[in-house]
Parts: sequence; structure tokens; C-alpha cells
Amino acid sequence: VVHPVNSPPSIVVDGARLREVTALRAGGRGIRSHEDVALGGVLLLADPDEEGFDDWYAARVHVARLQLEVSCGTLSFGIPGEQDYVLGVQNGSIAGTEGLTFYTGDGSKDRKMDVSSTLNQLNRQLYRLYFHSGGNCRGKEITLSVDLDDLGNFGAGGS
Repeated sequence: VVHPVNSPPSIVVDGARLREVTALRAGGRGIRSHEDVALGGVLLLADPDEEGFDDWYAARVHVARLQLEVSCGTLSFGIPGEQDYVLGVQNGSIAGTEGLTFYTGDGSKDRKMDVSSTLNQLNRQLYRLYFHSGGNCRGKEITLSVDLDDLGNFGAGGS
């Protein structure tokens, strides 16, 4: 299959799911201080250029770079559990972040994450995405910025 033009990847936001996990919390009062909010199912990444390739190829070869940033609070891929600590000290990255290359952050309570992996792996991580409100977000409008670059995969052109 020849792709003469590199089409940009897409980021799909499930608005209903986002409202469900944010605005409807705490009896409609929004997110409270020091709350962990599961954002699984809110974001989905896709790239039309992977059409025509079988799943094996797309799952192992099609690499993309994802950047996430929040204006207040932090983000994590999952919530650290006992397996992530040795004698009470965090032991490297959170379990489940294998196959990711981090350029900024480590997947645990980061204001900004810059990470690359296959689209399939990035989507798996987005189903494990948590927002941690912290103490300084009370009464603030919180912005989550998301950028996806397909690194020029398939076809001529950039992201």
C-alpha cells in the first residue's frame, strides 16, 4: 500500500465521558482539592495513514509522539501501587509503562508528559490516565493540552 501524502493523526475527545468524570463529581460541584480523577476513555488517538496495514504491523511499528500538559495539577498513567515501591520509596516508573519512551516526565504525577510509543500502546496508557488536582487548583479552570505527532510515518510530509 502506497500512501502518497502523510495525513495528520487525530485526537478524539469523548465530551460526554469528560463531563461524566469531571463536572458531575461531588454532586455537580466539580473536582475537589487533592482528588484523583480517572480520565480513561476520554481521549483516543488515531492515524488514518495506518489503514491498509495489518494489525501486527501497526501494533509494533507505527510509532507516534504524545504530549500531555495540564495548567494546574498533575497527570499519571495509573495510580502507583505496592509493586511500585521498595521499602517505601518509589522504584523507578509506574508498573505498566513498559514500551514507552519518556522525554519529559516519568508517568507519575507530571504536569507535562512527552512520550513516544506505538499508537496501540499510547491508547492503552490513555485508558490508565489520571488527573490529580492537588491543592492549588481550587476554583480554577483547568486546561488539558494534548498534541500528537505521527513522526512522518507513512507517506511524505510531517505530522
